[in-house]
Amino acid sequence: MRTVPALALGLILASSTAALSYTQEDANACTPDAMRLCQFAIPDARRVGDCLYRARAQLSPACAAVFARYTGQGAQQRRTLAVERR
Repeated sequence: MRTVPALALGLILASSTAALSYTQEDANACTPDAMRLCQFAIPDARRVGDCLYRARAQLSPACAAVFARYTGQGAQQRRTLAVERR
């Protein structure tokens, strides 16, 4: 199934840090949302990730937790870099 790798890559691309690792559980959590909300974007991973990010208010709790974890890490990393630059 091409959807799961595309979705997993989309999560990484949509997150603020490209070096984040994802798990199969993360992909499994968001695949139903991708099919429901972003079917038009499949198999383009970037479009799927962007679509899910834009639709984050409509995500299932499991997928929302995945996005919160990834965007939270990116936000923390940006704050750390900003402090270090001072």
